Amino acid sequence: MDTNTVAYMPRAARGRPRLIGENERRARVIEAAERVFVSHGYSESSVDLIAKRAGMSKKTLYQLFDTKQALFAAVIAARREALKEMIQSECCGKETEPGVILRRFLLQVARFALAHRQSDLYRLVIAESRRAPELACAFYQEGPSKARLSLMEWLTEQDRAGTLIVPNPEMAASMLCSMVIAEPQMRILIGDLLAVEDAAIEARVDGAVRLFLEGAIPR
Repeated sequence: MDTNTVAYMPRAARGRPRLIGENERRARVIEAAERVFVSHGYSESSVDLIAKRAGMSKKTLYQLFDTKQALFAAVIAARREALKEMIQSECCGKETEPGVILRRFLLQVARFALAHRQSDLYRLVIAESRRAPELACAFYQEGPSKARLSLMEWLTEQDRAGTLIVPNPEMAASMLCSMVIAEPQMRILIGDLLAVEDAAIEARVDGAVRLFLEGAIPR
């Protein structure tokens, strides 16, 4: 093909940018914010940096989240929703045996809480808690507090039905989660443990369920 032919070839038409809905924009911002928060720290993370990472303007970001604190709360809420979906997919089948349901629930909670992604957020909150106490508040209210709520509600239902004896479902839910998560999570956060093998998680869950049911099953 000669140069004259090339000169008269029509240019390829440029496609229009794909329009995205508000839900997708929110998801992009939340994902970008999580990455920026973890890599830069909460105090050093600017809205400009998050908007750039999300590939949108700061004005668009502020239309979705009016403060950086609200954005961090949304990050934690998104992680909690991910846990909720995991729990529902595993624990809402036809199985009615309390021990089986409880084991499935605690396995999902432990695998989620002890994963690297969640541990990174815990470290972020611990590092920033004195400079930004509102961060710790948002993290607890949107994270661990609400994550235990579904377990507390299930224990309340079991107590009312007489399947289990659980006079204080809120305390029982907190203690069950702590039995499974507390020690390995502390070791991960201080750097004494890189990761928890799934077999170790299953062993802790089995032990916690066994101890709990021995005290909660009606005699």
